Amino acid sequence: MKALAIKQPWVHAILREGKDIENRSWQRAFRGWVALHASAKPRRDGHFRRGVRVPDLDTLDYSAICGVARVVEIVTKSRSKWFWHPDDGSTNYGWVLANVTALKTPIPCKGALGLWEVSPKVFRELTRQLPRLKLDT
Repeated sequence: MKALAIKQPWVHAILREGKDIENRSWQRAFRGWVALHASAKPRRDGHFRRGVRVPDLDTLDYSAICGVARVVEIVTKSRSKWFWHPDDGSTNYGWVLANVTALKTPIPCKGALGLWEVSPKVFRELTRQLPRLKLDT
């Protein structure tokens, strides 16, 4: 199973605040389930849209898989309030997320840049915590 490392508080926003797009400067042909990995260090200057409170960064999980989502599309335009429109004219790729599911217990593990494979041990723990999801499809 593939994983994507994301800085906090953005993992929190995906799992708890309805963030339905993960913004990237790159795209892939990938579609399907992805494990959501909270990076070791937060983005301290992150700002949420009006009306959404940024949580206390000290209360969030780090260096752990915190949930899963399905990447259903990668777009360059979106009406989602979470889609970032770069001011410099560069292209933003919005990874459209569906079926977002938080883990009850985050799974500690190191992350990596780009899309990366979770270990067999982490995958077993994901399927144990989320038995109703068909993560291998």
